[in-house]
Amino acid sequence: MSDEFKKRRLELGKTIEEISNETKIKKSYLLAIEESKFDELPIEVYSKSYIKTYAQLLGIDPQKKLAEYDNYLRKVKEKMKKNETQEASKRQNKIFQRIPQWSLTLVIIIVGFLLIFLINQILKTEKSLPPPPTSTQQTKMIPKVEEKLTETQPQEQTLVVEATDKVWMRVVIDNREKKEFLLNPGEKIELKAYNSFKLHVGNAGGVKISFNGKEIGQIGKIGQVVHLDLPQDKN
Repeated sequence: MSDEFKKRRLELGKTIEEISNETKIKKSYLLAIEESKFDELPIEVYSKSYIKTYAQLLGIDPQKKLAEYDNYLRKVKEKMKKNETQEASKRQNKIFQRIPQWSLTLVIIIVGFLLIFLINQILKTEKSLPPPPTSTQQTKMIPKVEEKLTETQPQEQTLVVEATDKVWMRVVIDNREKKEFLLNPGEKIELKAYNSFKLHVGNAGGVKISFNGKEIGQIGKIGQVVHLDLPQDKN
């Protein structure tokens, strides 16, 4: 059974080349949409836009094709997550397989001796501790303790992204937490980190980025894919 897009195109008597010229979409992408070969399409934000544009030109409702594309994306993400889980499990099993049984027993024994040693040290320390300070002495010590705590607290990093065009981006916070966003013009997000951000921007000319209150400026052109690490390497 013919796809709705291809069937409608043929009814209108149009070729793929004509559609490509009118929409400025690559012929290979148009064919991939017609044949539901979504793995041959670019990133999500552009693919959905291409589907809507093609449907609008043909005069048909894009929702059925978009739902089919969303279902494809869901399966891809589930497969990736499953593969990651399997790989992590395989790596963990390999690590344990490489460790001889006697090594694990030895580690347990060493840990036990260390715990006993630490407990004895704590008990000795408690016996040799001076008497508790008076209330006046405690009051004098509080500012110094608070000052030390303030010095050891990590400086929080702030990232603000404002979209001036439709843009997809991925952000990795402190090298462990991943977030993905699809922003429309005028939308803004604010993120916090203790150390760093790693940005993957699908439309670099469509965003304004501020880091710790300072505007970075233009990071690329419209449609350009840019990777950016913040804070930037000073070397």
